[in-house]
Amino acid sequence: MPTLINWNDEIKFDVQDSKFKKPKSIEEIQAIVKQANADNARIKVVGAMHSITPCFVGNDIILSNENMNEVLSIDKDNLTVTVQAGVPLNKLCDYLKPLGYQPPVVLEYGNFHFGAVSGTHANDSSLVDSAQVSSFVVGVKLVTSNGELLEISEQQSKQYLPAIRSHFGLFGVVCEVTLRIWPVRSLLFTYETQEIGHFLNDFAGEMERLRASSDQAFALIFQNVDTILVQHRKFQDVNVCPPHPLTNSLESKAVNLFTSLVLPATQALAGLHLQPHNAEALSNFLLKGPLDALRGSEFVINPNDRGILYAEDDPKFEFHDWAFPEANWPGMVRAYRDLLHRFRTEHDFLIVLPTIVYFIKQDANSLLSRSRNSNMVVVDPEHHDPRDPKGKEFRKAFGELAIQHGGIPHINKTVDAAQTYYADSCDQDALREYLSVRRQFDPKGMFLNEFFEEMFRSRL
Repeated sequence: MPTLINWNDEIKFDVQDSKFKKPKSIEEIQAIVKQANADNARIKVVGAMHSITPCFVGNDIILSNENMNEVLSIDKDNLTVTVQAGVPLNKLCDYLKPLGYQPPVVLEYGNFHFGAVSGTHANDSSLVDSAQVSSFVVGVKLVTSNGELLEISEQQSKQYLPAIRSHFGLFGVVCEVTLRIWPVRSLLFTYETQEIGHFLNDFAGEMERLRASSDQAFALIFQNVDTILVQHRKFQDVNVCPPHPLTNSLESKAVNLFTSLVLPATQALAGLHLQPHNAEALSNFLLKGPLDALRGSEFVINPNDRGILYAEDDPKFEFHDWAFPEANWPGMVRAYRDLLHRFRTEHDFLIVLPTIVYFIKQDANSLLSRSRNSNMVVVDPEHHDPRDPKGKEFRKAFGELAIQHGGIPHINKTVDAAQTYYADSCDQDALREYLSVRRQFDPKGMFLNEFFEEMFRSRL
């Protein structure tokens, strides 16, 4: 009996051998679905299981798309590529790179399967284009609850595309995905650091400068040293030489700012089990050098090199991703800093990992898009120990604070709060349309699980 385990080892569930399916063809998927329909069984599809919420957990038939992992075709005239659902991001990047193309959104977690990210909240950061992978999906083939193969594209059943780009596995079994690609454009990365209070006080001006100088931006808030590190990204002519060959060489070998520098140092620090005030002092000491070194540095990479494959034993931690309307973000960060101080003084609790910030452009391409109605900016506290009771208390308090500032949780990445708050915080008209279309595709609820039944309770 196999045990399925998610990315950070916090979700585990057993599957009976007879109910764990690994089809190799669309025809096999159709046969599985038809039999499940006849038996009144439920099906849940799993991919790379990067989610830290139990949105992928099932208690009946589990279907893995790992054996459907081929790149099927590329259309250079229309700039699209078609892949099977089990193709990981890293594999597509390796396929496109020698041909001179790239996916429009390249996430740093290269294990993602396209069957999943074609219809979830998986996003990077972007100021000029959509930051969400699913927004660039122009077609899917999926097996519906009656076992029929349905094609949805810009030429066929187009009206369903906005819902399918938020499918979350609830409409059927996605078998193939067609998405847009771009001619490859090198990315120039530059860094700056600021005192966080200064950044917040002139936030409108900072955003104006970011948009004038960058195509994409990403940031880390080092809350214990009151510093924000902003990573600027600008698309360059592909022939531009790296301004700093050494840094460029390191980055091209997948040396990543967060996973290769900040996270391992923090994990090692946590392993010392220091009292919070000692941990804070040592953390500040360890961070000063890297932050000083990054300030003003720059390098150029091929975006295809960003899709890094993570090993099973890579450091484990927990996200708590909330997106806020851009205008609300400074107030939320100020309230977040107050909350950190309160937990530090009243609960002897310290978050050592930096807080991740994504800038997400307004995007109405998918019905459940968190940036459907405005530009959004993320506040994503990372905690090195998902099982820490004080961390769970902090997570709950953070969620209550986030709702007050117009936050929307991430269905895959916001533990507990996604089920509690997402349905009330998203666009209500879009949600009603989404659930109406979902019922058309799956009237018996074959693809629902307990997670989504709880999330959408009273709305199904």
